[in-house]
Amino acid sequence: MSTNGHDWKLFKPRLSIFKKLPYPVFMKAKDLPPRGKVIGHKHDWDQLIYAVSGLLEVNSIKGDHLIPSGQAIWIPANQLHSIATINGAKLRSVHLQKGLINQLDKDITVLKVDSLTRELISKASHFPFSETINSSFTKQQTRLLNVLVDEITQLEQVPLCLPLSNDPLLLPILIWQQKAPDSNKTLQMWSQELGASTKTIARRFDSKLGINFTKWREQLRLHKAIQWLSENRSVTDVALSLGYDSLPAFIQMFKRQTGTT
Repeated sequence: MSTNGHDWKLFKPRLSIFKKLPYPVFMKAKDLPPRGKVIGHKHDWDQLIYAVSGLLEVNSIKGDHLIPSGQAIWIPANQLHSIATINGAKLRSVHLQKGLINQLDKDITVLKVDSLTRELISKASHFPFSETINSSFTKQQTRLLNVLVDEITQLEQVPLCLPLSNDPLLLPILIWQQKAPDSNKTLQMWSQELGASTKTIARRFDSKLGINFTKWREQLRLHKAIQWLSENRSVTDVALSLGYDSLPAFIQMFKRQTGTT
């Protein structure tokens, strides 16, 4: 999802006025219009963003993360990020005092949301949170927020991150492949073009991105597939546009990566 250009509706994060959260747990509901983007920012607390509907993309210096409807993303404190959507989305943000949750990854991570956590987020989003004055919560509401924190610590990771790097050797490959996700250009071809051995390029993928070239390209294709499917393109069209020779091969990749057809 490219956010370059001038036709994006840009928004500032509302809680940027705070140096610290007014409560240990703070809930915020937000609707982003089509081609809406919350500009790059960071904050001194952790955040869970749940996509009620629509497809969200969170961008950071380490990579791009997709959040399909019904899933969430974990953003640790002080990590610069932006949030965007092509077709519009409804989201719920759970802001958490730094240190309240230590069990989750220290990097931005997509999480699979179970039905209980989904209901807790829905219920808590109607609590009387205020950005300007202290709110009083009932004992029942306080218990529910504590349960929500406990449930968030148990959520499973989903491999929906596309790692990126500005490494001068990798950058031409990453840019080309994102522009042509159907390309099957091999490392041998890149070796001849870039004047570096295949072993050197392969080691650079492992050291800078944490995955090999083949896995990275598959992850890119998964990202493109989710984006295009959210735009109601047919499965066959998406599979062919991503360079798959057959529909079953594409479906097998998608199911292996996401756990669903």
